[in-house]
Amino acid sequence: MANRLARASAYLSKLVSMDTQNGSGDEIACTQYLAVELKRHNPDQLILDTVTRSRGKFDSGYVYAGWGKADIVLNVHIDTVPSGSGWTANPLILRDDGDRLIGLGSSDIKGAAACILAALEDQTPKNVGILFSGDEEHGSEIMPAIIERKHFGDARMAIICEPTSCQVGRQHRGMLAYGAKFRGKGGHSSLADVTERPLLEAARLGAAIGEYGDRYLDFGELPYKGLCTNIGALTSDGSYNVIPTESEIQFSMRPPPGDSVASRAQDLESIVASVAPAAELSQIVQLEPFKCKDITAFERIFDNSYARVDLPYWTEAALFSQADVNAVVFGPGNLDQAHKPDEYVLKEQLQTAIELYSSVVSGSNSGRQ
Repeated sequence: MANRLARASAYLSKLVSMDTQNGSGDEIACTQYLAVELKRHNPDQLILDTVTRSRGKFDSGYVYAGWGKADIVLNVHIDTVPSGSGWTANPLILRDDGDRLIGLGSSDIKGAAACILAALEDQTPKNVGILFSGDEEHGSEIMPAIIERKHFGDARMAIICEPTSCQVGRQHRGMLAYGAKFRGKGGHSSLADVTERPLLEAARLGAAIGEYGDRYLDFGELPYKGLCTNIGALTSDGSYNVIPTESEIQFSMRPPPGDSVASRAQDLESIVASVAPAAELSQIVQLEPFKCKDITAFERIFDNSYARVDLPYWTEAALFSQADVNAVVFGPGNLDQAHKPDEYVLKEQLQTAIELYSSVVSGSNSGRQ
């Protein structure tokens, strides 16, 4: 076990050192490195490819390796959120701090990638696929291309690696987000009664969206009551005595499992059309909720020592589920430790993940006949 953890730590050090901050880092270089590592284990299929992204971001990519009839796939996203401020040391240099390893992406979710690579060192892969993919943290533009290209083997089951503290995630909310821009000629505030008021229009739209969300505070069942409607940003180029020439509002909601994101999108767009017909509306993201299709199929992989949990955040398990793949979410790390300065993952959780991934890679505990 100590040797496995040491190998995982070494892999994690390398992965953390590779800047894959979403939108600015080099995710393709990371997939190329991972392709070299996977090739050492003689996969029957190896696919390394790129995908063009929108919103001015660098292209990203993915690497898939399959052994035999790969009817289960392990997926890890290799991008991270931006490091931000507040780190006490370089976020791209892994630090060993007793019971934990500190570094950008260590918890979300490069720790899982390191564990899988460590598991491959002393296991002969059997009927399994491993997929490392980019662009999960903002937009998820890579995974739809992977699924469309069917670059995940013959998998009918998937373990999507996210920081669940090595618990089994079985469902989570969806995500729907928009931006709306308003424009006017601007001017001195003494002319506000006879001039377009972009910021006021944006504020009125925000109030209408908020009222819609409030009507559904009791919608759904615990732990997913309500729609989590959020007005996240309201900006302009004006001041107390200056009428803005432009303003922008961004808003979102997280529909619960079983709800229709498409129907919510229609409702929000109808509100915009009614309250703010001059708005330049753009959809940022529309992602369905997730619920595992058949949790019993994973019982031979995850025995009763692995708690089943309902997740508060969205994952790409939803995309696999839409493609008729039975998926769960599992990985070392915790979201409370991720997306913040001095992000860390506990060594104990890395050890647990190595053991679980080893059993999946070797086919010894996968429930396959």
